[in-house]
Amino acid sequence: MFATLISKRRRTPPRARVSLAALALASGLLASGLAATAVVTPASAAGDLPCASSADMLSKGLDAYKDSRYEIAIPAFECVIRADTGLKKFYAEFFFARIMSDDTGGFVDHQRAYTLFQGLADLADTVDPDDRPRAQIVAKAVNAVAGYVRRGFPEIGLKPDPERAVELIRQSATLFDEPDAQFELAKLHLTGQGVPLDARLGLHYIQKLVQDSHAGAQAYLADLHWNGKTVALDHVRALALIKLAAENAGPADRLWIEDRYQNFYCGTQPGERTKAANLIGGFRRVFARGPNLDRTAPQLPSNWALGGRRDLAFSRTCANGEPIDKDLRGDIAAPPLASSMGPTGPQPTTPAAVRAPAR
Repeated sequence: MFATLISKRRRTPPRARVSLAALALASGLLASGLAATAVVTPASAAGDLPCASSADMLSKGLDAYKDSRYEIAIPAFECVIRADTGLKKFYAEFFFARIMSDDTGGFVDHQRAYTLFQGLADLADTVDPDDRPRAQIVAKAVNAVAGYVRRGFPEIGLKPDPERAVELIRQSATLFDEPDAQFELAKLHLTGQGVPLDARLGLHYIQKLVQDSHAGAQAYLADLHWNGKTVALDHVRALALIKLAAENAGPADRLWIEDRYQNFYCGTQPGERTKAANLIGGFRRVFARGPNLDRTAPQLPSNWALGGRRDLAFSRTCANGEPIDKDLRGDIAAPPLASSMGPTGPQPTTPAAVRAPAR
């Protein structure tokens, strides 16, 4: 295992590997009392909650997390963090940090989230990339730390450092083959932010992730097709892709992707929606079924609470009162996914300008 780890790291560009512990020291985090550790002090509510077995509580927490019922997930994860010292605590800390970092969830605590993510990300120096799913959790924690590094974190004296953030994302994408990091790198290549501008390479990776049912990539490519940027203008394909993205989205991405599906649906005509349904039917037969982390971690609930195919459950209408059809379906083969480059070359994606507003 160790030999495998060393050999893979030797193939990684030197600048792609960054010591998270060194990053913490350089940022003065240790002096501020936020040392890189994955220990969290349970909230008072969890401190009085009788815990069942760690396995049962982890399962309860993940099931609640998948449904965005954070008020149930939080005490369950805190029970596991308090009672377990092994792999279950490792998972609980990660998903607890995700809740704390979710600005839309009502329980945001970025200082707590960063401390947890930092502690998990520091394991990147020792975890074997082939030790899945542990390595993927570490990689996702590296992604989260990179986000804080890119934006900065004034509360703890962390200044924005886009260059360092790119190094961290590249480490996660290359060493751990992490899809979210690959998605971020692909977008950077499409816009030339922090990496060489290479629209063809960026689009290649976006399309690969789309076929692997990565919800963010599906939504991103849908947006490009909706606006005709980098790829051909195609509202039918955009609607089909955003519908699949909404089905595959995990809790952290669900709201904005469903908002985009609403906008695209309300911005298309009935005939376009029928064509999109046909595309969806074909895409479902050739695309992966969504995140397959559950197959590498049978001790965890299905889909690992990270995403995976699900039926849409929202009830929305367009501005004209028309209800949004959540169940677009089709039954004919889809044409090839590859799209021609747009005449204007690569441009950063922008919020969709729909032809009929939704409410």
